[in-house]
Amino acid sequence: MVMGLPAKRIIRTDEEDVIARLAGHFGVTRDELIHVVKMAVGARRDSTADDPATAPGTLSYIFGTRATRIIFRAKQWERLRENGIESVFNKTSNIRIIFQNVDLAADLQYTPKAISKKRTASKELINGAQGDLFVPPSVEPFPSKEDPGEVWYLCVSCDELAGIRAELSRPAPLENEQFVDFHERIFIVKKGDLEDVQLDKDLDMPQQDYDIQISRK
Repeated sequence: MVMGLPAKRIIRTDEEDVIARLAGHFGVTRDELIHVVKMAVGARRDSTADDPATAPGTLSYIFGTRATRIIFRAKQWERLRENGIESVFNKTSNIRIIFQNVDLAADLQYTPKAISKKRTASKELINGAQGDLFVPPSVEPFPSKEDPGEVWYLCVSCDELAGIRAELSRPAPLENEQFVDFHERIFIVKKGDLEDVQLDKDLDMPQQDYDIQISRK
């Protein structure tokens, strides 16, 4: 076995198993995560030939991260921005979730690869998050480098041939700035589940709240 790779890998594909795992461990529904996927893919497809070459991936990441936060912050998760890594964080369970564009998600024969390589901050975060999968460690107000808790990625791919796919997965330690394996993979959208998706900025989502800063004169 390669050093750092999980001895036991869990891949959840059965719909009932997926729904139960999402509800029990994250307090979220499959439909809510599919909503995030639709926002990300719709934003990607909203780009045009006149946009910069990076626009499809950038728009997908922006809208995917936004939608993830809106869904989870409505459930009392917190927006977290640490070392350049954008995520949502649950203080109680010490779990954080990061949106990620990948080349191919939800495929039993393939391990997703991040479109953009994961740099030092991501490597430290993932490699430090090797606690027990099912028993949350003690929780601090916010995670520290010594105790990042569980780190999960909502991986989304969109390809003309492979279709739209998504999974919520917990990676094993990185190698060469890239995912090489996962402790657990939860398939959210498999090939054929979603097809014609376009950007709809008016999709019904929980009401956002805004941070208002007041300074003394």
